[in-house]
Amino acid sequence: MNARSGNRGFSMLELVVVIVIIGILLAVALNRLLPYIDEAERVGVLTLESQIKSTLVTDAAKRIAGGRAASISELDGSNPMRLMLEAPKNYVGEKREDQRNAVPRRNWYFDLKTRRLVYRVGRRFGWSNDEFMDDPEFEVRVAFNDRNGNSRFEPGTDELYGVRLQTVAGAEWLAANKPKRQ
Repeated sequence: MNARSGNRGFSMLELVVVIVIIGILLAVALNRLLPYIDEAERVGVLTLESQIKSTLVTDAAKRIAGGRAASISELDGSNPMRLMLEAPKNYVGEKREDQRNAVPRRNWYFDLKTRRLVYRVGRRFGWSNDEFMDDPEFEVRVAFNDRNGNSRFEPGTDELYGVRLQTVAGAEWLAANKPKRQ
């Protein structure tokens, strides 16, 4: 018996087969996991949207309780991130329209021209048809019954319904279906 036969190691063919098997397993795993990255991003946006809505309602209630109901009209078209106790780490601030493309994906910014809060959606892994959907955009609006028809909220004349954070773009992405388990 040859002393070298016990230490022969892997042949090139065996090594290639192992690499191919690992590659296939990795591709299958990524195919299953990447849609969940999209879903986590979408849920994160919806969660922050809820937090902002709560913050707006709280601020409006403080104004009313403090006898400053007329100041609620200041919230219309305002940057809701200014009301947050702490802005999210992926909020990059207020930007002009020409700075939009400089905002990295998966980040929030406030567009000074449109007066909207915008979330730049990251690369979509799971739904290839979503590639051309709009980034979600939100705007703060005071909801009231405009009794005198002047399009401005006036306490004592108009009936206040509340303050809303309205989705004005990207609603399709926010309402996307969860990834299906296979």
